[in-house]
Amino acid sequence: MAYTPLNVQYPWCGDTQDEVIEDLKILSQLTPRIRIYGMDCRQFEYIMNGINALNIRMGVIPTIWVDNNITTYNRQYETFFKVADRYGWDNIIGVSVGNEALYRKEISVEELQKRVKDVRDRIKAAGHPEIPVFSTDIEQLDKIIEMSDILFDNVHPFFAGTTVEDAATWTFQYFQEHDVDVAAKVGKKAVISEVGWPTGGASDRGAVASVANLQKLLDTFVCEANKRKVPNFFFEIFDEPWKIIFNEPRETMWGVFTDKKQLKSGITLPNCPLPAYGQGSVGLFE
Repeated sequence: MAYTPLNVQYPWCGDTQDEVIEDLKILSQLTPRIRIYGMDCRQFEYIMNGINALNIRMGVIPTIWVDNNITTYNRQYETFFKVADRYGWDNIIGVSVGNEALYRKEISVEELQKRVKDVRDRIKAAGHPEIPVFSTDIEQLDKIIEMSDILFDNVHPFFAGTTVEDAATWTFQYFQEHDVDVAAKVGKKAVISEVGWPTGGASDRGAVASVANLQKLLDTFVCEANKRKVPNFFFEIFDEPWKIIFNEPRETMWGVFTDKKQLKSGITLPNCPLPAYGQGSVGLFE
């Protein structure tokens, strides 16, 4: 699942180790793998330390955030390697250099390619060539796959304007045609790096934001994806109220749980467990 601890927006950090541990207690019951979106406010450190403290088996895909501020990138880059060296590499199953940075037009393809290569080279030098390095985006996927070990694509049926009844089918078809087939041409694999449904806010054409429709996607996509062995990260575990700064309440309400860590009223979790994460294994396609 996709996971962002509460209050990790730099420089107004308010997250704590105890809160992250409580989050991990919930996450470890739902998924063997999580994806996070940055390094700031010690979130990666708290997650890695929390996994060790709880003695849970969980794979983590950290993101070194990329925007138009090189200071942000350098701070997160150094934090990633410092934390990974301190807490060990066994739980790191991949590293994303940026998330939708090309979509936001905050970096050129050429500069992003240099950063991905630099991170990959440093991870190899640290003795972990098995860990895939990539960038995550929703456009210019032909360029993304050139620089990436795995194609990571955020696939959202909601923003395609599909009805929720068609959402799972649309997602599988889009992923096959735009990701799996594109990656296969260069001998690589693909992952749905985000898929989900908001529970409130404005609709998008035929896509209506509601708790009932999130439930419908959970019912029609999650177990079927596991059956088809389609690797994916469901977006997301908790609501993110801080995203109200984007002036669209919908952005705050993609969680299966509220920001208070309560399962949303009306939501029933699908019962289709995955195998436990294998310690020391990249594990995305197992």
